[in-house]
Amino acid sequence: MGRYYTDKGVLSKGACLMVQDDDSKYMMLIPTTNMPATRTAPATVEKTVLTDNAITRVEGLQDNEQKTYTFNYHRDNIIQLKKYAGRLLNFMERNADDTGEKFSGTLAFGRSGIEVNGIEQGEIYITVNASEEFPIEDVRSVVKPTAIITSPLNDVTIGHSSTDNTIVIPIETSVGASVTAASDASGTATATYANNKLTITGVAVGNTMIKLETSKTGEATSYRTIAVTVE
Repeated sequence: MGRYYTDKGVLSKGACLMVQDDDSKYMMLIPTTNMPATRTAPATVEKTVLTDNAITRVEGLQDNEQKTYTFNYHRDNIIQLKKYAGRLLNFMERNADDTGEKFSGTLAFGRSGIEVNGIEQGEIYITVNASEEFPIEDVRSVVKPTAIITSPLNDVTIGHSSTDNTIVIPIETSVGASVTAASDASGTATATYANNKLTITGVAVGNTMIKLETSKTGEATSYRTIAVTVE
């Protein structure tokens, strides 16, 4: 199965929504908690002929309805979705048995106002432009794996004095992936990554965001964030 990350960075397997990358393969967009119906049942049209003594029916058109997906309304998921919102894109639904459904459409998203176990939920809305008539039997040849952080990441609060201004976070990744770390405000806190460990050091009172980029040759790059408060 394709690899992807949840809002807490845990390695997951299963169905997901994918988007076509620049090299024509499909990469995981974000994990979703549901899969909508592919298309409506074909409409039926009555057919009457003067010499027939009964009404017969023929298959009519199918409706490509708007698709709605539920996801965890988390900062990293929002950052990912903002890259694709409002654009006409090619999507693929990857099912748990490696079958898939391809379609094109325009993406929008918003918060649903529902909480599940304390986690806010959001909804992705895709207005479908076109879809393939039949599902794909095996999507693996068109799927691009994603380099990911597999260990949970939590926001942190640290001090700025020499006795309490540093935290070291063990980082686990998918096989062969590398990580780079950067702080939005190095005057508030710095971040360095080496030997599978992320070191965050408080410099001055304030807030900053640590941004992590996980990459590997031949795989899609993923991005995670840690909100840091320096007291």
